Amino acid sequence: MTVYIGCPELLGGDDGGKVLADFYHDVLGWHVYDAYGTFFLSRSPKFRIGFDGDGWSDQRPPRWPDPEYPQQLHFDIAVPDLDAAGTRVIAAGGALLQDRVYADPAGHPLCLYSDPAATEPTVARLVYDCFSPRSLARFYEGFVGVPERLEDSSERVVIDLDDDELPNLAFQHAQCPAPRWPDPAYPAQLHVDYRFTVDHELPHFQTPAAKAAMARAEELGAIHLQNVVYADPAGHPFCF
Repeated sequence: MTVYIGCPELLGGDDGGKVLADFYHDVLGWHVYDAYGTFFLSRSPKFRIGFDGDGWSDQRPPRWPDPEYPQQLHFDIAVPDLDAAGTRVIAAGGALLQDRVYADPAGHPLCLYSDPAATEPTVARLVYDCFSPRSLARFYEGFVGVPERLEDSSERVVIDLDDDELPNLAFQHAQCPAPRWPDPAYPAQLHVDYRFTVDHELPHFQTPAAKAAMARAEELGAIHLQNVVYADPAGHPFCF
């Protein structure tokens, strides 16, 4: 799984992707690397964060909590020491928006919460804004094949991916414009790439596992937008 965060070309006169990569490196402590001009952070081979311009729009940058400039997705980060983590976010160039809610240098919000079991900062949840959390949770439960819910209410659902190297998926009620990729007036601030085992004789999106996942996504209500780009029933784009 790769979560891409949309970023402007420049931030403070510097490369926007590099600025955000350095920020999340300081917050999470993960390794930063450059692959073909895109910056990534990685904790394990299963999960990484990428930074590129896809999803960024100067017309509608994130301005949490303004619903007209929505966040759409954000990270919940578990930390062993809430005060120390907050100080680190500010020192890295972030801004405090509200108690435990911060913004990265491009305005994307992130939430910190204390977890006594955490020994280091961890992306514990990828949180989707949507009108109906239970409805969107059902889509992702079927798509990724994990039926267990850690939280279940009309306002918030969390599904357990049952993998210590991946963040759980959470869905929270919000009334805001849905993304309409690739329309810059309705940008997707973050999107997810799902990767599959490499078969060197086939393009990655033509492997049997990828084809089965695409078919499953469409059966569950995803919309095929373009090439390997799909949208979930709430409009959030994702790629294979």
